[in-house]
Amino acid sequence: MRFGVDAIRLSGQRFGIGRYTEYLLKHWNTLLEPSERVVVFVRDPFDKEALGLSDAFEVRVLASRMGGVVWEHFVLARHWREVDVLFGPSYTVPLNYRGRSVVATHSVNEVQEGAHTRWYDLTWKQRNRLSARKADAVIVPSESVRQHVVDLYRIPPDRIDIVPEGVDDSFRPVEDEQVLRETREKFFGEDRPYILFVGKFSQRRNIPVLIQAFGELKRRNGIPHGLLLYGANVHNLPIEEITSDAGVSDSVVQINEKLARHEDIIPVYSAADLYAFPSAYEGFSLTVCEAMACGTPVVTVNRGAVAEIVDGAAMTVEEPDVPSLADAMERVLRDRELHASLRAKALDRVRLFRWEETARGTLDVLRRVAAS
Repeated sequence: MRFGVDAIRLSGQRFGIGRYTEYLLKHWNTLLEPSERVVVFVRDPFDKEALGLSDAFEVRVLASRMGGVVWEHFVLARHWREVDVLFGPSYTVPLNYRGRSVVATHSVNEVQEGAHTRWYDLTWKQRNRLSARKADAVIVPSESVRQHVVDLYRIPPDRIDIVPEGVDDSFRPVEDEQVLRETREKFFGEDRPYILFVGKFSQRRNIPVLIQAFGELKRRNGIPHGLLLYGANVHNLPIEEITSDAGVSDSVVQINEKLARHEDIIPVYSAADLYAFPSAYEGFSLTVCEAMACGTPVVTVNRGAVAEIVDGAAMTVEEPDVPSLADAMERVLRDRELHASLRAKALDRVRLFRWEETARGTLDVLRRVAAS
């Protein structure tokens, strides 16, 4: 049996879907049956040995000047005879693909009104919906996404499989005080405690609100903390202007660091005093799982998949507004017994979300579709 994977997202920095694809392949390495093979379709050369992949994996470079959507539809789609089932880990499969396929739909972002432009509604929204309808099976990471796929995409429930995503076993608390101190000094120039956010600055993640809430918290009790925004400012938010208006220009650091290995971010989580994730909607959150696995208490919004993930193991607010976020962050930072309790609950809860189980569940869906 041969499984194909659209692995174009392995190119470049591996956040989000790139990380998801990488961890699936790494764990399939130990889960494949002797008769099973995986064809990893990429546009750019990819070194499978960097992930320690065995001879059961074949890297097929489909070189082309075309990228993204065009590469998928007009290059990858032609290779349907080479595998028993094609897996699209990033919301889509080629709409003109003639073989069996499985697609991973990580979220249905259009449920949050105003989060996207009209162009998104006319393009990606339609493509994601059509891909889910075309695929023989749809993999979703949470119950909330499953319900949105049923309601908005009109996919029969029996074609949807819930396979939660997870965190790698390498993510655990860093106990070395020197490493933690050096991490804090690296970002703030001094051994300063900090609140952390990790991820792209998408509109639904409310970065301006987080900065304003941080400013409110500083005004209330003069906490010594900084705020580290670790990710890409994809919408070019005027961070300097926002921090100036909030009165925290000297306390906010924004960085989009390129990591050699994703595991290099572990000290960043571990050195933080608090992880703040004020997203209005997520289909899942890898960063919340990673923060919890590193023992960092989480403040987030009691909505959708994130509420499913934390399930009492984080401090949650009902609305991502300034007063609510400031109150929640202040409570966790000032009450060290609560801080310790949330740390212990997070470490216990996150054991349910591991990449090996994600890989196993995904592989089982591919096997079922290939054999159908």
